[in-house]
Amino acid sequence: MILLPIWANGGTDVITSAALVPDLSTESASVSACATFSAGCSADDGEVESLLARRAVTAATLAATAGPVITAEPTPTPEPLTTMEIRPGDTLVALANWFGLSPFDIAATNGFAVDDYLQIGWVLAIPVSADAFSLPPDPTAVVAAAVEEEPAAIPQATPVPPTAPPYIPPSSDEVIAAICALPWPCEKMVRIASCESGLNPRSMNPAGYYGLFQISNFIDGWDDPVINANFAYQYKYLPALNRGGDGLSPWPVCQYY
Repeated sequence: MILLPIWANGGTDVITSAALVPDLSTESASVSACATFSAGCSADDGEVESLLARRAVTAATLAATAGPVITAEPTPTPEPLTTMEIRPGDTLVALANWFGLSPFDIAATNGFAVDDYLQIGWVLAIPVSADAFSLPPDPTAVVAAAVEEEPAAIPQATPVPPTAPPYIPPSSDEVIAAICALPWPCEKMVRIASCESGLNPRSMNPAGYYGLFQISNFIDGWDDPVINANFAYQYKYLPALNRGGDGLSPWPVCQYY
């Protein structure tokens, strides 16, 4: 006979069942053969019937004590990330502002350092959903549009010296006029530019950004107040406004200035 364990008291105690499962190992070979192959059997019919009955009890008992079959749930397939190709003028800071991310989010997703230069033609994975993805404006088109808006230069009566003249920063009135030519809150943006750069288009902050509103110096004409203000409007103010903010979040310190 074989002893089977059963669970009692809510599954916390194990006791030995008084019910016994028949032990089939003691049957003679002839009886076992007769139970399996009925033809040509010489064993006693009663012994064969007894063995068959005990086999049925054993099978039913083992089936009742078998544990449940656990099926592993399939692992869900992650949604593929959206991608874009790097164009001339694209910067990590401008892309992060447009998509509402930090530069570290994009750099970590693509496996490069946040201070690495972006290469034209790279295909970057952007960690936003397909519904939230929209391609940023072409930086070269924004700069070209800003340059077209500049008034034609007045010819100088004096001859051009053999060496380039020293840089003469534009006046505060010129800088304010460039800022206020855009459809954003003029006075507020002038105060932000005063905080970020002292209204100096050639200013530089410790993080390595330049101009009135601290953009990348890889942008052609970054130290021109018109181009600088237009770039900040297109790539900083409008994306922040489109995300439901007030447009001032790209300047977390100076927006309260």
